[in-house]
Amino acid sequence: MDDAGHAGRDLWAARLLLRDPAVETCRALEARRLAGRPCAGGRSAVRAAAGAVARGGELVNLVPDLIAVALLLSITAYSTAGGVDFGAGIWDLLAGQSARGRQARALIDHAMAPVWEVNNVWLVMAIVLCWTGFPLLFQSTFLSLYPLFALALVGLILRGAFFAFRHVADEPRSHRIADLVFGASSVLTPFFFAASLGAIASGQVGVNGPSQSVLAASFNPMSISFGLVSVAATAFSGASFLVLIVMGSVALVTIGLQAPALLRSMLAGRGLPFALATMILTPLVAVLHARAIFRWYRVLTVAAVGSMVMAWGFAQSPYMLPGRLTIAQAIAPPGTQALLLIVGAGLVVVIVPAMALLYYLDQRSALDAPEA
Repeated sequence: MDDAGHAGRDLWAARLLLRDPAVETCRALEARRLAGRPCAGGRSAVRAAAGAVARGGELVNLVPDLIAVALLLSITAYSTAGGVDFGAGIWDLLAGQSARGRQARALIDHAMAPVWEVNNVWLVMAIVLCWTGFPLLFQSTFLSLYPLFALALVGLILRGAFFAFRHVADEPRSHRIADLVFGASSVLTPFFFAASLGAIASGQVGVNGPSQSVLAASFNPMSISFGLVSVAATAFSGASFLVLIVMGSVALVTIGLQAPALLRSMLAGRGLPFALATMILTPLVAVLHARAIFRWYRVLTVAAVGSMVMAWGFAQSPYMLPGRLTIAQAIAPPGTQALLLIVGAGLVVVIVPAMALLYYLDQRSALDAPEA
């Protein structure tokens, strides 16, 4: 089946490029024969054509991997940049009603207000890459895990709405309700998004539909442990190091029990460099925080959280659904792949400089409203 898939993709590539090196070489040799010219170079030409075909096949195989890496990078970017916002919401929930708690909320509002929605760009990009580049994966995961995605999206909507509502709430009771909903949704949204990744990693998501009940696929030990690690990681951005270490240890034990092959790949395979990065950076960031050294604190925190996501993604490759669906089997036709790469490159050229400028201005308080 894999050979047939490779052959099909090569055929699609030939149609996309509107040429075939082997066919063109054969036509040239035939023209030389009819013209009465010697064909001493025929064998070398055929060998060159065969090499061109092989290189074309390698290119066709490379493009799906590039799109898969782009999807993983989008998920990682949302997990890190969006995770900082979710972490702020978690600490907002835990701040309490004291004078110090109100001061913390004011600081959170000041830090989040200019940039708090921009991180959803990475979520949208991940969704578009998934349904366009890997339509079978998109169909399979949503058929099996729609309760998790629905709850995550409800949390995302409530979080945005009540972050805005609490700025216009006049009564203390209404303001408190807005605070509670904003904080609770900041916990639930990353939990359910990460739980969907855990459900995929558990191998309980079937192709073209659930292999078991939707509830069993959505809510299992791996999905719950991934969700808990996500909440701990977002809070880690606000310095909850102990919680992250405890939840990460629980998740590793759960992965070892439910998906031992994934754990081996994380700790001794493709995911090892990223797993090591997380193990080294987490205590390092804790030491920097304890000593109030914040120069590299943010960068290393993002690197530690992002490395966790990358460790999972690379450890699971080349499978999109472990044991069921590979990148090569899930990828869209070559024409779609080419257009997706072009559009994706254009978006990166536009989005990355714009976001860099936004964060640059925000860090220098250039986006603050002028005082009346």
